[in-house]
Amino acid sequence: MQTRAFTDQLRRNITINFPPKRIISLVPSQTELLFDLGLDQEIVGITKFCIYPKDKFKSSTKIGETKKLDLKKIIEMQPDLIIGNKEENRKEDIEYLMQHFPVWMSDIFNLNAALEMIKSIGDLVDRADKANEFPKSISTDFAQLKNDVSIKSPQKVLYFIWKDPYMLAEKYFY
Repeated sequence: MQTRAFTDQLRRNITINFPPKRIISLVPSQTELLFDLGLDQEIVGITKFCIYPKDKFKSSTKIGETKKLDLKKIIEMQPDLIIGNKEENRKEDIEYLMQHFPVWMSDIFNLNAALEMIKSIGDLVDRADKANEFPKSISTDFAQLKNDVSIKSPQKVLYFIWKDPYMLAEKYFY
């Protein structure tokens, strides 16, 4: 196994054993991406909020919540790579984990950052070809949506981001 250096979305450099064989994901959306990339055998731990895909959730080891990680359990699992997010995970937990393991952090603030995250994680886990298909498809779908929808005045949109408890986000589109 070789080592490779990567830069995360916080512009931090990390070095990992490549490709990683023991991955812990601390973020539901990124957990879904990892499973979509076919990393079923490499994912050794997820949070209790990483509920999709449902069949994978049931059979995966839980390492706490996004903001309440079971740090002892994570240490015992000896991951090659931990994938987290600036907004989802507590800074002090991430700093602690970084003392023991390579931790790659996302920082998503718009669509382009999300697309960059998908590509970067694909590179990070040796699934670049498959991961690069997703941003192309998403960009095509968004372009089609813009062509299909003619917004003549600002529109307020509410969307659900979580259930139990229900959480909503709002966005104005112009």
